[in-house]
Amino acid sequence: MGYRHRLTRDLDRWIAAGLIETDNRDAILDTVGPRIGGATALGALTVLGAVLLGLSALSFVGANWEAIPRLARFGVLLAALWASLLGSGLAFQRQAPRLGHALAVLGLALFGAAILLTAQTFNMTAFRNTAVLIWAVAGGGLAWQLGSRPVLILATGLGALWAGLEAANPFVDGAIWLYLPVATASAVLATRLRSTASMHLVALALVLLIAHALYLWQAAHPTGHLALQSAATLVFGTVALAAASLRDRKLAGAGVIAGWMTVVTLLAAFLVQIPLGGHAADRELVTGAYAMIAAPAMIAIALLILWRRLTGALRNWDAASLVAVGLAIAALPLIAEAADGSILLRMGVGALLYAAFTALILIGERHNSLMARVCGVSGFVLQTLYIYAQTFEGLLDTALFFFVGGLILFAASFALWRLRRGKADATGGDA
Repeated sequence: MGYRHRLTRDLDRWIAAGLIETDNRDAILDTVGPRIGGATALGALTVLGAVLLGLSALSFVGANWEAIPRLARFGVLLAALWASLLGSGLAFQRQAPRLGHALAVLGLALFGAAILLTAQTFNMTAFRNTAVLIWAVAGGGLAWQLGSRPVLILATGLGALWAGLEAANPFVDGAIWLYLPVATASAVLATRLRSTASMHLVALALVLLIAHALYLWQAAHPTGHLALQSAATLVFGTVALAAASLRDRKLAGAGVIAGWMTVVTLLAAFLVQIPLGGHAADRELVTGAYAMIAAPAMIAIALLILWRRLTGALRNWDAASLVAVGLAIAALPLIAEAADGSILLRMGVGALLYAAFTALILIGERHNSLMARVCGVSGFVLQTLYIYAQTFEGLLDTALFFFVGGLILFAASFALWRLRRGKADATGGDA
């Protein structure tokens, strides 16, 4: 209804301006049907109410678990579960999708309560994490069967929760790579059901999975903080480029993952400069283990950039800038050993980050990418604040700092203006 209201208002304005005929107003409005499947306040409140009912049932049964006979326990849970699912099916049949989604979410919550409390009944403590995985898989199947995005969001969150529980389990060795099939299935369902929220959950879970794997890698191969930070930047950058390549191929949902990975890559690159002041104590910890990650990651980055250049997604200047930044990040731990804490190294890294953020702004401008422009500007501002906090103290220093920063920003804005003007002239010449 919001869109129809805006369209009605725009049509009246266009008619007053003489852009369209008055006779076409009703015909245009008739083509706009009611919004179906979108998120609304009524739908959100209904689903949240179902979630609260599920939590209420779980808490009530848990509080009275010992007082309820075993057979009655299962009877209550199964009856409530089947009643919710049957009610959901009837609601969808009677064209009441909000109620159907809410009852489906309630049914999935009751299913989780049933399997978790069953594990508690038989003292199957080692089964608890697996029960969450079963819960997530069942939720994914239910979401696919009903075409329910709220159920899929809950199922995706449960899959990420299982990975987190396994990561925190002291009896589980290594990274939770088994989450990758779960994430893939969740992403496929999110694409099928057009659930952006589920795709964001998958992307965030993948970020945490990679971060956990890097943490375990550092624990197994004692490495300095600078080497770890550089490795993290390269790994996240590789995943970001891979997701961007899939986005270029019009794969739905890949843009969300590319966006998350790009943000994390930029944050990791910004944090690279933090250990520079104290890297000397870790000099002996920059070993061959770093090369085992940095070299394959850099090769993958170069190949992905080459592929995107050949497919026309990047220009020569864009590709060269990304390769140069990647090589600089990869070589930074080795350069830091030779520089021995030199202030020139920190200044060089700061200049490199400024160049990277500026290049990202220009790339976003050329490709009309709001995400790239926002990340570039945010990184530029963050880097500026960091340098200010580390370098300047007095008011005169502050005035000089802001003066130089203003000149730099004016120069950048002038470059963007020239770029846009060149585009406009080229378009006019082609016409």
